[in-house]
Amino acid sequence: MQIRPFLPSDIPQVKSFTDQVVGAGYYSIEELVENQKKSIAPTGEICSFVLVDEATERIMGLRLAYPPGNWDHGKGSKLRADLWPTALNNTAYFQSLFVSPELQGHGWGPQLSAKALEVFKKLRAEGVVAHSWKESPNNSSFKYLMNIGFKPIIEHPHYWIDVDYVCTLDGKPCKCTAVEMHLNLKENNL
Repeated sequence: MQIRPFLPSDIPQVKSFTDQVVGAGYYSIEELVENQKKSIAPTGEICSFVLVDEATERIMGLRLAYPPGNWDHGKGSKLRADLWPTALNNTAYFQSLFVSPELQGHGWGPQLSAKALEVFKKLRAEGVVAHSWKESPNNSSFKYLMNIGFKPIIEHPHYWIDVDYVCTLDGKPCKCTAVEMHLNLKENNL
């Protein structure tokens, strides 16, 4: 397996991967084009990464991550930047993290995130915001983010109720609860 930056040429495969792993229509091609562009810092560093099976060249994982200044809201966002200890323009964003089911539990998710955090540190980001999903299996996304130093900020019940998406858990509309979380990079010396 290889972790490398998410490039424009990866978009068709990323679309196929997310349709398979998260549900058809989670991302459109246009949205992925925009997400890939938002991943590029003004200095040229790419903050989003893909996990590629070197033997088959299939994408098996994705960490979408945006540097400070390249984003102001997440997908279906109801972010509460007024509650964060860092300013929006100094805060990076973890949009999504997906790993193929057969590779889950083998450390690939944390490795994808670590690559993004390395770039954020080079860019002198002060914080990172993310959402965990209470409905993820065994609340795994919350536990994972807590383990790397994120702290919960606020819960958003029915976070995507207005987003045109068929949730793999409860259909349409999605009624999942997002937990907005923040990682203070200065405080955690990451």
